[in-house]
Amino acid sequence: MQNAGLVFFGGGLGAVCRYLVTTQIGARFGTMFPWGTLSVNLLGSLLMGWILGLILLLTERTGSGLGEAARLLLTVGFLGGFTTFSSFSMETLTLLRGGSFFYALANIGMNVILGLLAAWLGLSLSRML
Repeated sequence: MQNAGLVFFGGGLGAVCRYLVTTQIGARFGTMFPWGTLSVNLLGSLLMGWILGLILLLTERTGSGLGEAARLLLTVGFLGGFTTFSSFSMETLTLLRGGSFFYALANIGMNVILGLLAAWLGLSLSRML
């Protein structure tokens, strides 16, 4: 039950952070394209790669890593609540239904390709320590 509490707490924090980031980016750059969702997906991918890279690095160096509780809180909980691929899916479908095929394809391409690059960058940054 303690593990579920960690995921619950981290997920709540992640969801609030997602809300704050997406609303601020939407206010700054507009809502014609889902820039806020793209931003949290890229940042979430970067953080996921970095955190998991650090866990691997600490495990290699110390034999213990961050521990299961920290992994559940940070990756499953916080980043699970922060990243928004369900929002990404719905926004893409909305763009398609509205006839914005270019924006829908751009949204798919940027989230997937840049998300993979961000995760790789996060993993690479963790290996620099």
